[in-house]
Amino acid sequence: MRSIFLLLAILCAGCEGDTILPAANPAAPSGGTTTVTNTTTVTVTIDRSDTEATPASSTPAPTTGALPLPAYGEGEARAYAATQADAIAHSCQLVDGDRAWAFLDGVIALLQARDARWGYLCKDPGCTTFGRDVITYKASSGDTGIWIVDVLGNHCPSASDSPTQFRWGVLPFETVRRWSGHR
Repeated sequence: MRSIFLLLAILCAGCEGDTILPAANPAAPSGGTTTVTNTTTVTVTIDRSDTEATPASSTPAPTTGALPLPAYGEGEARAYAATQADAIAHSCQLVDGDRAWAFLDGVIALLQARDARWGYLCKDPGCTTFGRDVITYKASSGDTGIWIVDVLGNHCPSASDSPTQFRWGVLPFETVRRWSGHR
């Protein structure tokens, strides 16, 4: 009987409210109870980035042969972004449609002129949908093993948010997600 109550307590660990369980000690006097109070607090943060959390073991090992993210990338991307205020302001594909790709297409083309390993983050197995606010750098010989850089902060802002801005946010090394040199 005690194991059933323990199972119920475990199953209800995320429940709100009070759960009354019999005394933990079967030799306790009859009528003894233990009160277990669980309070669940859920905080929802809406991140308009289309990147996802990466596995904890995403840092490349020196033995894998993965290339580091090129140091010139940030400087060249920042210089390009400084001339593209309108393209950045209208980079939300949900609002501006196909023209919203102008900034990402431009920064990737600029970086690909120096190294063809720069490209887009594949969001589906067929690589037909792409990350809308990130660029990637292929650091391995296959189409996985990539660096992802979030280049559009506050992408697709709501009316009360600050506008979209350029940023250079390097995410942990990805060993599974796919890359494409074009969209």
